[in-house]
Amino acid sequence: MRSIRIWFTKKDTARYISHLDLTRCLIRAFRRTDIPLWYTEGFNPHPYLVFGMPLPLGVEGLREVLDIRLNDDDYPDERVLSELNRATVPGIEFLEVSAPKEKPLAIVLGKYSVIIPDVEAPEEFSNKCKTAVAEGNITIEKKTKKGGTKEINVCEHIRHFHSSFDKNGVILSFVLPAGNDFTVNPVLFCNKLFEIIGESDITNHKIIRHILMAKDEKEFR
Repeated sequence: MRSIRIWFTKKDTARYISHLDLTRCLIRAFRRTDIPLWYTEGFNPHPYLVFGMPLPLGVEGLREVLDIRLNDDDYPDERVLSELNRATVPGIEFLEVSAPKEKPLAIVLGKYSVIIPDVEAPEEFSNKCKTAVAEGNITIEKKTKKGGTKEINVCEHIRHFHSSFDKNGVILSFVLPAGNDFTVNPVLFCNKLFEIIGESDITNHKIIRHILMAKDEKEFR
C-alpha cells in the first residue's frame, strides 16, 4: 500500500459542486479508471479519500489537494494523472501527483483573490476596500462546532490584504485562516466588505483560492 497526494483544480461550473457531491464525483471518476485504489476494511468498505480544506460553494480552487492510497506500490504516478484526467468532468483538472510531505492537519491558511469586473469607479472602489479593512471592524457570523453561531471580526484574522485596480476592474488579494481548528469563509467576508462600502449589489465577482498554506505561510506540500 502506498499513499500519494493529488493536486487538482475546481473551476468554472465545477465551483458550484458541493464538497459532498465532489466526493461522489471523484469516486465515480476513479471507478472509470484502472487505478488500484485502496479501500478501507470492515463491514462497509469505502475508498480512502482525504481532502484538504473544503472550498465554500462558488469559490474556485487552483491547487486543491486529495490524498489516496494505492494497493499497487508500482503503479506509476504519471498513469494516475493520465487516468484521472481521462475520466474527469469539466472544471476539474488533475495537475500533479506527489508523495505527501505534511499531514492535512498542517493546513491552517488559504491564499485568495477576488476579481470584480466592470466596476464603474475602480480606484474609488479599491480605496474603499482598503479603508474598510484598515478600520478593523468587519464582523461576520460563524457557526460553532456545537451548532450555534458567534460573531467574529475578520480583520483580526486577515493577513496581507491588498487591493489593486485597472480599467477592467478591481482585484483583492488576502490570506485567511483555512484550517480544521479555525477557518474564515471568504464568501462571507466579501459579502460583508461590499455591504460596508455600499456595494452590496455586487454579484459578478469571482473568488479564487490559489494555494493552501501551513502555519509558517509556506505552501502546503
